[in-house]
Amino acid sequence: MAPFERIEGDDAPEDSDDDKRTRFGLLAKTMVTMLAVGLLPLALFGSMTLLQQRDRIRGDAERSMQVNAERISTQVDEWFDKNVRVLQAAANLPAIAAMRGEDQAKVLAAIQQAYPWMYLVFTVTPDGKNIARSDSKPLTDYSDRQYVKDVVVSGKPLSWETLIGKTSNKPALVLAVPVKVNGALVGVLAAAMNIEDISSIVATWKSGRSGFAFLVDEKAKVIAHPREQFVLSQTHLNDHPLVSALLQDGQPRLLSYTQTDGKQVLGYVQGNRNRWALSVQQNEEELFAPVRQTLTLGLALLVAAAILVTVFATLFSKMLIRPIVDMTRAADEMSLGALDRPIPSSRKDELGLLAMSLERLRKSMKAAIARL
Repeated sequence: MAPFERIEGDDAPEDSDDDKRTRFGLLAKTMVTMLAVGLLPLALFGSMTLLQQRDRIRGDAERSMQVNAERISTQVDEWFDKNVRVLQAAANLPAIAAMRGEDQAKVLAAIQQAYPWMYLVFTVTPDGKNIARSDSKPLTDYSDRQYVKDVVVSGKPLSWETLIGKTSNKPALVLAVPVKVNGALVGVLAAAMNIEDISSIVATWKSGRSGFAFLVDEKAKVIAHPREQFVLSQTHLNDHPLVSALLQDGQPRLLSYTQTDGKQVLGYVQGNRNRWALSVQQNEEELFAPVRQTLTLGLALLVAAAILVTVFATLFSKMLIRPIVDMTRAADEMSLGALDRPIPSSRKDELGLLAMSLERLRKSMKAAIARL
């Protein structure tokens, strides 16, 4: 029997499935290692970048909402104060204080002409009877209006009310101030203005497709809103999350909430001197659209990088493992007595040294068998 002859039986070496799995396992492990080294830092960097971008966008949106709310609220206050000052100055004029209808009508018409957004300027007696008007329409009884009661009964120096005007039959804001002579109340001077004048300040503010502003009075009744129906019907928004939050303690705040349609919204609300609530809001889906775009781009780059790393990992892994597989096969053949096939190697690394060692072993074994 020749030396190293294959012996059939349980002890005979075979190319078992374990050998194949081992060889495949080394290639797989090498590829996984290269993928991890190549992609893990990229994935971590991308995640950190996305989180930072999300925080930055949210911070910018919060600051923008606060700045815009303060700016709009200031404009509303300035517009309101300008009209109040006009009425207070007119109430001190002798022609108004005299409470003679003919004299008052001339002054009221002049005020209405100078301030055309006041579609009606009028005076009433303490019992609510209309004395003079800036238009030529018939005199009207205003004793049922709350702004008259506030000035006459409660003695307020200023009153206002959002209502449906008796003259215009449209939503209006009415301002009223007392007319006094020697400290005694002799009448009320009031001006009615269309809500559209405030809406031009509030409801025209837009941010993207979903961002808008709205204004409600101290009773949560809509004064200005992009939805005209809310204004026409004088809808109360007590249950709106932003309005409800302000009504609780009067403090401005930033709030994230879910609408009835399921969309997440980021909003900011603040009050003014009249305790009106000015709110701005925008859908978070639109706010964070740049984050989603960055995420999509990042995932595409990550997939491309994974494919590229896989290709290079496969090529370099085969270059690394093929010599090991060849030397393993040569060693297996040597164990079966096939000592005539040289083990070539042109590599200058550790694998080349291993191949040279196997080649010396083959020659030594061959020489030893020849001596035997």
